[in-house]
Amino acid sequence: MAETRDFLIGVLVGSAIGAAAALLYAPAPGTETRQMIKDKAGEAKEKSVHLAEQAKEKTAQISEQAKMKAGELKGTTQSRIGEIKGTAQSRIDEITSQAQSMVDRGRQLVEHQKGAVVGAVEAGRQAYREKQSELQQEVAEDTTTQPVSTSTSATITPA
Repeated sequence: MAETRDFLIGVLVGSAIGAAAALLYAPAPGTETRQMIKDKAGEAKEKSVHLAEQAKEKTAQISEQAKMKAGELKGTTQSRIGEIKGTAQSRIDEITSQAQSMVDRGRQLVEHQKGAVVGAVEAGRQAYREKQSELQQEVAEDTTTQPVSTSTSATITPA
Protein backbone atom coordinates (compact mmCIF):
# COMPACT_ATOMS: atom_id res chain seq x y z
CA MET A 1 0.00 0.00 0.00
CA ALA A 2 2.80 2.43 0.92
CA GLU A 3 4.70 1.46 -2.23
CA THR A 4 1.69 2.27 -4.43
CA ARG A 5 1.21 5.66 -2.74
CA ASP A 6 4.92 6.47 -3.10
CA PHE A 7 4.79 5.48 -6.75
CA LEU A 8 1.73 7.66 -7.34
CA ILE A 9 3.40 10.66 -5.72
CA GLY A 10 6.53 10.03 -7.79
CA VAL A 11 4.54 9.95 -11.01
CA LEU A 12 2.76 13.21 -10.19
CA VAL A 13 5.95 15.00 -9.17
CA GLY A 14 7.79 13.63 -12.22
CA SER A 15 5.02 14.77 -14.54
CA ALA A 16 5.05 18.25 -13.05
CA ILE A 17 8.84 18.53 -13.35
CA GLY A 18 8.77 17.17 -16.89
CA ALA A 19 6.06 19.65 -17.91
CA ALA A 20 7.95 22.57 -16.37
CA ALA A 21 11.19 21.54 -18.09
CA ALA A 22 9.41 21.21 -21.43
CA LEU A 23 7.98 24.69 -21.07
CA LEU A 24 11.32 26.21 -20.20
CA TYR A 25 13.28 24.62 -23.03
CA ALA A 26 10.70 24.53 -25.79
CA PRO A 27 10.52 27.59 -27.98
CA ALA A 28 6.79 28.10 -28.54
CA PRO A 29 4.50 31.13 -28.70
CA GLY A 30 2.42 32.02 -25.61
CA THR A 31 -0.88 30.61 -26.85
CA GLU A 32 0.72 27.31 -27.74
CA THR A 33 2.53 27.22 -24.42
CA ARG A 34 -0.71 27.85 -22.50
CA GLN A 35 -2.48 25.17 -24.52
CA MET A 36 0.40 22.77 -23.93
CA ILE A 37 0.29 23.50 -20.17
CA LYS A 38 -3.45 22.91 -20.21
CA ASP A 39 -3.00 19.63 -22.12
CA LYS A 40 -0.20 18.43 -19.85
CA ALA A 41 -2.25 19.28 -16.75
CA GLY A 42 -5.18 17.33 -18.19
CA GLU A 43 -2.91 14.38 -18.94
CA ALA A 44 -1.44 14.52 -15.44
CA LYS A 45 -4.95 14.61 -14.00
CA GLU A 46 -6.03 11.62 -16.12
CA LYS A 47 -2.91 9.69 -15.14
CA SER A 48 -3.43 10.44 -11.46
CA VAL A 49 -7.10 9.36 -11.66
CA HIS A 50 -6.08 6.20 -13.51
CA LEU A 51 -3.32 5.42 -11.00
CA ALA A 52 -5.69 6.09 -8.09
CA GLU A 53 -8.20 3.64 -9.59
CA GLN A 54 -5.47 1.04 -10.06
CA ALA A 55 -4.33 1.54 -6.45
CA LYS A 56 -7.91 1.20 -5.24
CA GLU A 57 -8.41 -2.02 -7.23
CA LYS A 58 -5.11 -3.45 -6.03
CA THR A 59 -6.02 -2.57 -2.42
CA ALA A 60 -9.40 -4.28 -2.82
CA GLN A 61 -7.69 -7.39 -4.25
CA ILE A 62 -5.16 -7.55 -1.43
CA SER A 63 -7.92 -6.99 1.13
CA GLU A 64 -10.01 -9.81 -0.35
CA GLN A 65 -7.00 -12.14 -0.41
CA ALA A 66 -6.26 -11.29 3.23
CA LYS A 67 -9.88 -12.04 4.17
CA MET A 68 -9.72 -15.39 2.36
CA LYS A 69 -6.44 -16.32 4.03
CA ALA A 70 -7.84 -15.32 7.43
CA GLY A 71 -10.92 -17.47 6.80
CA GLU A 72 -8.78 -20.44 5.77
CA LEU A 73 -6.56 -19.99 8.81
CA LYS A 74 -9.60 -19.77 11.07
CA GLY A 75 -11.02 -22.98 9.60
CA THR A 76 -7.71 -24.80 9.91
CA THR A 77 -7.26 -23.60 13.48
CA GLN A 78 -10.77 -24.63 14.50
CA SER A 79 -10.30 -28.02 12.86
CA ARG A 80 -7.01 -28.57 14.66
CA ILE A 81 -8.53 -27.48 17.97
CA GLY A 82 -11.34 -29.99 17.42
CA GLU A 83 -8.83 -32.75 16.72
CA ILE A 84 -6.79 -31.92 19.81
CA LYS A 85 -9.93 -31.72 21.93
CA GLY A 86 -11.09 -35.11 20.65
CA THR A 87 -7.69 -36.66 21.30
CA ALA A 88 -7.56 -35.16 24.79
CA GLN A 89 -11.08 -36.39 25.60
CA SER A 90 -10.21 -39.85 24.34
CA ARG A 91 -7.10 -39.91 26.52
CA ILE A 92 -9.10 -38.66 29.53
CA ASP A 93 -11.68 -41.41 28.98
CA GLU A 94 -8.92 -44.01 28.71
CA ILE A 95 -7.22 -42.84 31.92
CA THR A 96 -10.57 -42.69 33.72
CA SER A 97 -11.33 -46.24 32.63
CA GLN A 98 -7.91 -47.44 33.81
CA ALA A 99 -8.35 -45.67 37.14
CA GLN A 100 -11.80 -47.24 37.60
CA SER A 101 -10.35 -50.67 36.80
CA MET A 102 -7.66 -50.14 39.44
CA VAL A 103 -10.25 -49.04 41.99
CA ASP A 104 -12.39 -52.10 41.23
CA ARG A 105 -9.36 -54.39 41.50
CA GLY A 106 -8.45 -52.74 44.82
CA ARG A 107 -11.98 -53.32 46.11
CA GLN A 108 -11.82 -56.96 45.08
CA LEU A 109 -8.52 -57.40 46.91
CA VAL A 110 -9.89 -55.70 50.03
CA GLU A 111 -13.00 -57.91 49.94
CA HIS A 112 -10.82 -60.99 49.51
CA GLN A 113 -8.60 -60.00 52.43
CA LYS A 114 -11.66 -59.13 54.49
CA GLY A 115 -13.07 -62.60 53.78
CA ALA A 116 -9.77 -64.18 54.79
CA VAL A 117 -9.66 -62.18 58.04
CA VAL A 118 -13.31 -62.98 58.84
CA GLY A 119 -12.60 -66.67 58.15
CA ALA A 120 -9.52 -66.62 60.39
CA VAL A 121 -11.45 -64.91 63.20
CA GLU A 122 -14.28 -67.41 62.86
CA ALA A 123 -11.78 -70.30 62.88
CA GLY A 124 -10.19 -68.82 66.01
CA ARG A 125 -13.60 -68.61 67.72
CA GLN A 126 -14.40 -72.17 66.73
CA ALA A 127 -11.04 -73.38 68.05
CA TYR A 128 -11.65 -71.44 71.27
CA ARG A 129 -15.10 -73.01 71.69
CA GLU A 130 -13.71 -76.48 71.02
CA LYS A 131 -10.87 -76.01 73.49
CA GLN A 132 -13.25 -74.56 76.06
CA SER A 133 -15.61 -77.51 75.65
CA GLU A 134 -12.67 -79.94 75.90
CA LEU A 135 -11.37 -78.27 79.04
CA GLN A 136 -14.83 -78.24 80.61
CA GLN A 137 -15.13 -81.96 79.93
CA GLU A 138 -11.76 -82.60 81.53
CA VAL A 139 -12.74 -80.57 84.57
CA ALA A 140 -16.04 -82.43 84.77
CA GLU A 141 -14.24 -85.78 84.57
CA ASP A 142 -11.74 -84.72 87.20
CA THR A 143 -14.47 -83.64 89.57
CA THR A 144 -16.40 -86.87 89.20
CA THR A 145 -13.39 -89.08 89.75
CA GLN A 146 -11.85 -87.10 92.58
CA PRO A 147 -13.66 -85.54 95.45
CA VAL A 148 -13.66 -81.80 95.35
CA SER A 149 -11.94 -80.15 98.22
CA THR A 150 -13.64 -77.21 99.75
CA SER A 151 -10.59 -75.01 99.73
CA THR A 152 -9.81 -75.39 96.03
CA SER A 153 -12.52 -74.80 93.54
CA ALA A 154 -11.93 -74.02 89.89
CA THR A 155 -14.55 -72.34 87.90
CA ILE A 156 -14.20 -71.66 84.22
CA THR A 157 -16.40 -68.97 82.84
CA PRO A 158 -17.21 -68.96 79.17
CA ALA A 159 -16.18 -65.90 77.23
